[in-house]
Amino acid sequence: MGRNSRDRRAAKQRARRRRSGRASGEGTSPFGDPLCDCPHCRADLRPDEFGAAGLGSVRAMSPGATPTPEEIERWVLAAAYSGRDNAEISRRVATDLAAPGVEARLVDTVIGSCLLRGVRGMWEGGWQPRDAAELASRRLDPLQRDYLTDVILGETQRYAESTIDPRWRAQLDELGGSLWWRSDQPHLDQWRTRQGRDRSTALQTAMTVLGFCLTLPRTTKILPLPGEASVRSERPWRGDVDDKVLARIRALLAKAESTEFPDEAEALSSKAQELMTKFSLDRALLDADVDGAGRTPGTGSASARRIWLDAPYVSAKSLLVHVVATANRSRTVVEDKTGYVTVVGEEVDLELVEILTTSLLLQANRAMLAHGSQVSRFGRSSTRSWRQSFLVSYSSRIGERLNEANAASQATVDAGSSGRLLPVLAAREQEVEALFGELFPRTRARSVSVSNAAGWAAGKVAADLASLDGRSSLTG
Repeated sequence: MGRNSRDRRAAKQRARRRRSGRASGEGTSPFGDPLCDCPHCRADLRPDEFGAAGLGSVRAMSPGATPTPEEIERWVLAAAYSGRDNAEISRRVATDLAAPGVEARLVDTVIGSCLLRGVRGMWEGGWQPRDAAELASRRLDPLQRDYLTDVILGETQRYAESTIDPRWRAQLDELGGSLWWRSDQPHLDQWRTRQGRDRSTALQTAMTVLGFCLTLPRTTKILPLPGEASVRSERPWRGDVDDKVLARIRALLAKAESTEFPDEAEALSSKAQELMTKFSLDRALLDADVDGAGRTPGTGSASARRIWLDAPYVSAKSLLVHVVATANRSRTVVEDKTGYVTVVGEEVDLELVEILTTSLLLQANRAMLAHGSQVSRFGRSSTRSWRQSFLVSYSSRIGERLNEANAASQATVDAGSSGRLLPVLAAREQEVEALFGELFPRTRARSVSVSNAAGWAAGKVAADLASLDGRSSLTG
């Protein structure tokens, strides 16, 4: 079938869907009309049609010409797919679509519809709201990030609250923002007025955000998507560690960070880690009591979350995430190119891993930068190898300290549990392993190189002085 025939057939299908949507009272939104999420609509956003090969469809409009919705969509998608490599394309399309002879509401509706489908495609590609925010902070400017937040919040309104996983909802809450716009008017024009931007700039921003959504690579889905989740029948999900436990940890480690004596600091911080471990183990026993005769693998609260790392030295930093996760009974997979580590474990353990890793990474970075640039005995810069070795050594020593603290806590809890702890932990381990195997059926081990003895020694010292706090270093 020729390209023109395919285009005509696609246009007829879209027209039929629009007519059927209006006839059935289908909902509308300031981001697009109608709100159609069927596979056919999503299939319209295909890179093979709107990549570099599709740029021939982007043309300056003739005076007095009125573009059809199909033409607008084709130009918008071509600009979105090509804008990252050639910003001139999106600028040209934005200028053409902002011309006086083009109906603004029609353009905004078409762009809004594309954005809704683009965001849904991003979710189906395995990404989550927190991931979108992290990637946007690296690829989009503040104005574009603000617009993306609005689009994500608007797209979420398409789903019943009961079909949104509470972990997904928690990530949406982290984005901030609010539904400030009127639902009976296209969002883009309201956003343009709010930001004080001209129409061409607003259109170019929208197409850049659309391109961001459409060109992300696919990754592993680790949470149910909005509209697909169901209300959990088991224990409610808790997105935070008990406040009383954290208060005790903060108090211990505030002392650890303020003391001038390294031995005292290490003793206090190790005690804090013991408390974190004891809390997790006590929680496991409590859950087992609630479940009756222990945990049944596959029916508990094992889950996964991504921890994002800043370049450079992502490989070395991922080793720190790995040792913290291992100490907290979790598994990890690293994605170097994108810059994140996926951690699989129990919900409580994942929370502890993220809190502790964030704190330790900040401490490691601060200690590493305090040493400044490094020069070899031959007068050449050795900063990179020194810092790589520093971080690997730091991670290795932190792992040793965490294991020591965990052994003490586990012995205490096990002694008071009448032998119930080990079977509970074994069941949880099976559950974590089952989920890990389901999410990542093919993995391979990897190593991180060390080539600077001075950096290794400095990293070990820094790890001995590090506070194993969950949060106090973030506020201190």
